[in-house]
Amino acid sequence: LGAARRVASLGAARRVGERRATRSGGVKERTKAKRSTALPISLSAALRPLRSRVRRSLRPPGSARRVSTPPKRLQAPHSKPSLQSAGLGRVDREPDPEPRGSSAPDCGLASDRQIRRVDERRASVRTANFSAIMLAAWTAALLAARVGAETTDEWHARMGSLFEQEFEAVKDGKITYMAVAVSDPKYGDQAWWFGGYDGRAATREDHFGIGSISKSFGATVALQLAEEGVLDLEQTVGHYLGDQFPAYDNYTLKECLGMRTRIPDAFNVKDSFVKTMFEDPSARASLETIIEDALADPLLPPLGDSAAYSTTNYLTLELLVEHVTGRPMRDLVAEYALEPLGLSETSLPPRDSSGKLAEPASRPYAGPSCVEELEEVGADGVDTGWTLDEIFPVLVVTSTGGGMESTIDDLLKWAKSGAGDAILSPETVAERHEFHTMGFPRKYGLGLEGFPHTRFDPRLNVPGAWYGHSGDSFGFATGAWKSDDYDASFAVVVNTCSFLMFTIRIQQLYQQDLEARLTTPAPTATTPAPAAATSPAPAGGASSAPTGGASSAAPTTPRGGSDAASSRGPTLVAALVAAAVLLLSATAVTGTTAW
Repeated sequence: LGAARRVASLGAARRVGERRATRSGGVKERTKAKRSTALPISLSAALRPLRSRVRRSLRPPGSARRVSTPPKRLQAPHSKPSLQSAGLGRVDREPDPEPRGSSAPDCGLASDRQIRRVDERRASVRTANFSAIMLAAWTAALLAARVGAETTDEWHARMGSLFEQEFEAVKDGKITYMAVAVSDPKYGDQAWWFGGYDGRAATREDHFGIGSISKSFGATVALQLAEEGVLDLEQTVGHYLGDQFPAYDNYTLKECLGMRTRIPDAFNVKDSFVKTMFEDPSARASLETIIEDALADPLLPPLGDSAAYSTTNYLTLELLVEHVTGRPMRDLVAEYALEPLGLSETSLPPRDSSGKLAEPASRPYAGPSCVEELEEVGADGVDTGWTLDEIFPVLVVTSTGGGMESTIDDLLKWAKSGAGDAILSPETVAERHEFHTMGFPRKYGLGLEGFPHTRFDPRLNVPGAWYGHSGDSFGFATGAWKSDDYDASFAVVVNTCSFLMFTIRIQQLYQQDLEARLTTPAPTATTPAPAAATSPAPAGGASSAPTGGASSAAPTTPRGGSDAASSRGPTLVAALVAAAVLLLSATAVTGTTAW
């Protein structure tokens, strides 16, 4: 349009000049009119201002302006100046001043200096717009990242609320104490504890029996002795103990560690040491007596390629290790496991000791499932709600078969070590993790339990195999697990026996949170934290004053939450879309070159 207006203006001016020249009849006037009002030589010359403005609009802000000077035309000596030399049709420099007395009208063309001023102002505006839009885009991106994030305190409170809800649902008449600890790939080591006993709130330092997790300690000792050449896992029990236990003569140490024998479990034999210790809790049976009582029962059916759980195998291994080394298993566990891993609150009491837990101590409690199992082996007279303060210490005679004690923090350390894998050679660890099925979905290695996942349904195809060990003793159910897939560890305890499925439910809640954080942001809290309440005193005199516990780095009042997928997902997507739109707007407003 500018070029068209320029052409039209020049044409009108030329016609006016010619008319004036005709009227005056002077050659001088006609020459002056032609010189001042002549049209551009070509359409290209007429469009030159438009091309110049387009180039300036595409020039990045602050860049130097390139000025091209067209070559001068050759002229004959003493020839008249051409239209180009007169400055007509040129846009790269300011036109020559009009001759005095010229009647040509002003065509309205801007000078180079004016164009530069406009370009500078436009460049300043573009730069300011670009800076403002980029600032807004980065702010939106940061807000979007914050929407999907969850602080350690927030996560600790949300998970604590989930655990507390499960605890509140089952505590009355069943359990009075629960502690949970995790080593999380993002939030580090965290712990929670709930409930209490005798009017005293539970603490993080409470000691409890770890039951069959003790077997993983005994296995770790035996495997290290094998690495040192003291034991040969391929040798039979009879090779070391002679004919003391003929039923074991043909079973190797490796088969005993992997529960690959047909020897009955001493705890499942009716009218055995379990019934005796309930009748006289002060009695302390020897390992030999317990093993012989178990061997009096018929052997288990052929195993094939599977495994069969039997505590008797580990009682026999303990006798064998002490016979070969000449040292008590208590000292070996301390040297080969507790000291290397810094488990200062974990111990294996002597088999002839009182068996009482170190202070502060949790109180063992008899839940309904526990009472049923005791009745099956002839230990009558125990009712739901009874405390097992007198009966639990008898387990000290089982030693690495189920007599150790620990705290929730030490149990988490043991879980993080892979139940002892951290102090074994890679070759031994690989051999230890050769699992055999022991009732779906449970598998057993060498002193190591394994689960494909905690959902108990292979159709879900949930990633994350856990390995470690569980424990079920007179008054406590425990678990210590590790997942290499999630780089996470988990430890849990409740103060009642035969309650392992509940501990697995707690583990499921944690795994669901891990799964959600692999693909979506952590869920927000949707349920308020349940108010602290006092449990009714269970039968037998045990009372509970539950108070939710928290690690020192986290708040003590849990915040409610849901284990479902997070509602923050749509908000995060919307924020990211907004950031993308702002960035695209920056491209559109400032131009491709500036972007």
